[in-house]
Amino acid sequence: MLGHRSITRIFTMPHNPSLHLLCHPWELQTVIRMRRTWNRPARVQMPPVLAPTEPWEGTSVVWSSMHYDAASKQFLLWYEAWNPGADRPPPLDSLVCFATSVDGLQWNKPELGLFEWNGSSANNICWMMHNTGPWRYLDSPCVLVEPSAPADRRYRMVIYTQSKPEAGQAFFVLTSPNGINWTWHDEPFLTETGDRFHCIFDDRRGEYWLTSRRAHTYRDKRANPPRPRIRSVERWRSTDLRTWSGPDIHLLPDDADPPDTEFYSLYPMTAGNAYLGYLEFYDRFVERLHTELVISRDGNTWLRPERNPWLDRGTEGAWDDMWVFPTSNDPLVVGDHMLVPYVGRGTAHAGVREPMRPPRCSLGLLTFGRDRWAALTVGQDGGEFVTEPAPVTGDQLVLNVDAEFGDVRVAVLDEFGGPINGFSHAHATPIVSDAVDVPARWQTHGSVASLYGRTVRLYVKAARASVYAYSYA
Repeated sequence: MLGHRSITRIFTMPHNPSLHLLCHPWELQTVIRMRRTWNRPARVQMPPVLAPTEPWEGTSVVWSSMHYDAASKQFLLWYEAWNPGADRPPPLDSLVCFATSVDGLQWNKPELGLFEWNGSSANNICWMMHNTGPWRYLDSPCVLVEPSAPADRRYRMVIYTQSKPEAGQAFFVLTSPNGINWTWHDEPFLTETGDRFHCIFDDRRGEYWLTSRRAHTYRDKRANPPRPRIRSVERWRSTDLRTWSGPDIHLLPDDADPPDTEFYSLYPMTAGNAYLGYLEFYDRFVERLHTELVISRDGNTWLRPERNPWLDRGTEGAWDDMWVFPTSNDPLVVGDHMLVPYVGRGTAHAGVREPMRPPRCSLGLLTFGRDRWAALTVGQDGGEFVTEPAPVTGDQLVLNVDAEFGDVRVAVLDEFGGPINGFSHAHATPIVSDAVDVPARWQTHGSVASLYGRTVRLYVKAARASVYAYSYA
């Protein structure tokens, strides 16, 4: 269990040119008798790790962001308590609450004393739409933690809002020195898109991305009579969270998808030397939502390599049997594992004919091996693959591999596929372990230090093994 695991180091997933993930097909020149197998995360525990327990939370804790604060050695969580209803008019229907945890399983909801609920400020509400003019409703709060920013803006919260009764929409950025006390800035942007969204900082390009619904589709909804529309995803880019360009990518269902498929949202992230994303796949016909993995080499063109759930719904009757999607943050790397908090719902989308009220949403936690998104896998008959040319960027070649009941041997070839003396399969020390960072060695070479800076290919032979990634350290 996570609670008994020693938490010695936790980080997210920065751009890493030296990490080559084999879930990315462009890393490979040739694959013989091996198959790409996609990993699935495991639920750390079957019940939710955070559920609504307080009156102001109602029955739903939903859109969230989680980070790990190394100074306090705590997980920090910002989550929306979303409970629309006649008894909770805006802004009481959409509150941002704050919680902390030392292990990700047991959560503390501190009394912050910032906002009143039913005459008392003894609650963990850290933001509500109060003294914000006509903007009374918020959705999908997304918190970015930026240690290098000025002290009063180390935390930034991007929110989508709607104005009442004008039915306008916009995004805003709030700032905070500590993640608890937030300052409202009346500077709306992107007024033609929303509502569900994610906002990230792409450290590969040094810019912010905001992914949301296709622009102007709200006009189709409000037309008389309404025009057909589906949910799809577009991206906007900014260097300062104020001035935005785009949209410049567009993900929408295609002919291979079932009728009534919609893309509810996309969370993109850097992964190794490229990108991965969580695509929220919404089957409008049965009102169910699961999450797929998508990949991109450049962040602009996205591929759906598997088209199956990466995060699937819980079993019938479970608290997460209708909708499941990760929170708005990269996986948290804890030693040799990754943690992915996710939101589960036991109710479907609000409907016009039969609204499912009140909504029931809680927070769960997933885990899987570090960088083990997908592997090239082979059985006892053996297989092999050759990578595309890539520079040697470190002294040590490290493999992420499961060969506990088999073996993996690595040869290093030159840029054009020719052998390099001393780095053949005959000289290679077999890898016979299951670990995320196994060093490759040869009889006369304990490392690849002599090859530093050269462009090489890897020629891997394996039997009864899975190879997930390679990197240089």
